[in-house]
Amino acid sequence: MVVLLCYIITFSVTVDYQPILTINNLSLLDSKDRDSQHSLFKNITFDVSQGEVLAIMGPSGIGKSMLSKAIAGFLPSDVMAVGSIQLNGSEISQLSMLQRSQAQRPAVIFQDALKALNPLASVGQQLSLALTTNKTRLNTETREAITTLLKQLGFSEPGAVLALHPSQLSGGQRQRICIAIALLGSANLIIADEPTSALDPITEAEILSLFLRSVQQRKVGGILITHDLAAALACNKLLVISDGSMVAYGSPFDAIRQSQHPFCLQLQQLLPE
Repeated sequence: MVVLLCYIITFSVTVDYQPILTINNLSLLDSKDRDSQHSLFKNITFDVSQGEVLAIMGPSGIGKSMLSKAIAGFLPSDVMAVGSIQLNGSEISQLSMLQRSQAQRPAVIFQDALKALNPLASVGQQLSLALTTNKTRLNTETREAITTLLKQLGFSEPGAVLALHPSQLSGGQRQRICIAIALLGSANLIIADEPTSALDPITEAEILSLFLRSVQQRKVGGILITHDLAAALACNKLLVISDGSMVAYGSPFDAIRQSQHPFCLQLQQLLPE
């Protein structure tokens, strides 16, 4: 409960910017049987603005991660997106990641940081590639930019970290590197898909706080897919998906309290007074 209150006081702020991402009536359907009514969910609508973090919650298997894949352009061939996904004013619902321009690609922080990072490349090489898009060798300018960011992300000796490989880092350190890669790139939308589920509670709290603070301070947009109610309440908005549709959306506390869906009624019992 102490961690929950810390999240809410520190990070729940109001923003008023133009939307970076706009989702309108999005459905994810079975592409192998277009005449069927089988879908992960239907008619999802929401937006994400600069400096704003949207939490997405729902029962396991409801399609939260598939929604992030639709936004990022990673949908598998057996899933079809119907509806609108606009990122920075461009319609991208039918474009794979490889078909998109740089401005149409969000950054993604995956659940398993060890698999997301290249085991054969040093941390410095991977961060340099994220910053320059085509260079793995650090020069004075890139090294300064990277070490400054790593200090902001809690590394006390960033210069030493650059020479290490992912297997030489702890789980929390690897997730910090993944956040750094997302921030160093040009994407102004960052999707974090349950980035802390494999971490201990203390490290989890640190990483979530770091993600929320980084998105809001840099005025990019953020999406946090999570089962952690404390983290969701710290975000600017909350979207709850259950039974194939959106059952709550808006300010986290209000969205949960105003919904009569069984999943939200369970969440209401966990809300702090």
